[in-house]
Amino acid sequence: MREQPVQQNVTSSEPLSFWDRHEYKIYKYGHIYAFIYGQVIIDYVPQKPMRAPLKTFLIVYSHVLSLMLIVVSPCYFGYYFRELTESRDRRMQLLLYVYFANTAIKYMTVIVTYLANMVHFTAINHRCTMQRLKLERAFARSYVCGSKYPKQRFEFFMYFKFCLINIMMVIQVCGIFAVYGSEAESQSHIRMHFAIYGFVLWNYTENMADYFYFINGSVLKYLRQLHIQVQRAWQDCCELRQLHSTQMCDRLEKLRICFNQIYALHRESFRMHQLQLIGLMLATLINNLTNLFTIFNMLAKQTLEEISYPIVISSLYALGFYIDTYIVTLLNEHIKIELQSLTLSMRRFSELKSLDLRLDREIEEFSLLFMLLGGDQDEDRGQVMLCGMLHLDRRLVYLIAVTAFAYFITLVQFDLYLRKTKVN
Repeated sequence: MREQPVQQNVTSSEPLSFWDRHEYKIYKYGHIYAFIYGQVIIDYVPQKPMRAPLKTFLIVYSHVLSLMLIVVSPCYFGYYFRELTESRDRRMQLLLYVYFANTAIKYMTVIVTYLANMVHFTAINHRCTMQRLKLERAFARSYVCGSKYPKQRFEFFMYFKFCLINIMMVIQVCGIFAVYGSEAESQSHIRMHFAIYGFVLWNYTENMADYFYFINGSVLKYLRQLHIQVQRAWQDCCELRQLHSTQMCDRLEKLRICFNQIYALHRESFRMHQLQLIGLMLATLINNLTNLFTIFNMLAKQTLEEISYPIVISSLYALGFYIDTYIVTLLNEHIKIELQSLTLSMRRFSELKSLDLRLDREIEEFSLLFMLLGGDQDEDRGQVMLCGMLHLDRRLVYLIAVTAFAYFITLVQFDLYLRKTKVN
């Protein structure tokens, strides 16, 4: 059963922002976008119950589309593998091999996403979507007349992601049209089909990445709103001193419970999407490699007229893909920084003289909770890791770029070897 969304508390004297007016239209657009690519499980803000026949049809459609992408299409493209990678230009052929490897990684990510959706179908709905709705309602009631900064930053991240995804889709569509007619007629049709297949694979996996981004953006917003409430509680505690300590204990207890729910939402979303995120990082690595090699391909040309339009399109797409991955890690980095700031704010309570035993115990429990969940100065303690191996932060994006550059040097050396062999 789905719940009705709760509108944010906005005073009548304040004009509604663009986000306030069109928030649920954007969510509905994302919901329909997910349906088209078989991601029935994704519903950013459930607004009304879905009819049983429609839900059954969408689930069947999701399975059929997934099996078409995972089983049928690879057999077709495997049969025409030679036509997909054949080229008179050795450098272009090497680029086609790299592009094929990129699509293969997307294909594996689709398999992982499909299996994860079946395993976590109920968990994503209840422990992520519905839990986020409960937190949204709780902050809509408690966070009144507070700073607008958390909400404005959340809106900015959502706007940026929305625009970036649509621009990347347009670039890919332009790339598909550019492929058509660029080679021999038989190769052109097959490579156009393969480009469409890669486009569908990207959209399939991007839906889950967008959902993870949305949940993480919500977590960051709630942490910032919670931080403001903690700072207010500290100010009130300084003013009240011995007075109303029972009410202050209850207040801090509610904030501690709220923090537990926020962090549980973050950890649960991370746990359910970690395999897809690993696939996203690998795809970004290959995209960076493709981008560097296409730039090398362009620099190797003698005149600008010889630079092919598809190469420019693929370079722009790879750049957009890298930015898309970077902002996902950037959100996680902001969450880590906010946890550290919250820990420092809680330590300020210890500077106060003893108020009463229960309040001291509540402050101590709250501070220890932050330390255990990674909010202390040890940046890696308590942080959620991808499959227990990698931290999702800017260091990982830097390692991806460096690794791609190292592989690019290897490809250039191999390309020069091919050219030298051909001359001899």
